Amino acid sequence: MAPTATADAKADRLLEIIKPYLLQLLRDAPDFGEITLGANIHDGDIGQVSLSAKILRKVAPRVDRGQQ
Repeated sequence: MAPTATADAKADRLLEIIKPYLLQLLRDAPDFGEITLGANIHDGDIGQVSLSAKILRKVAPRVDRGQQ
């Protein structure tokens, strides 16, 4: 489906609301891990934003940890 002027305006409006949260999340992004941004939309407007950042580390194999 091709975007319409109305859809583009809506996307631009929602982006302006969420952009500061996205920038903050990117500023705080871990060197190794995962970032997540979620938004609850109600009646075409963002009502809640959830942000998370996870640090991921690979665990050494059991053999390298001295366990059998």
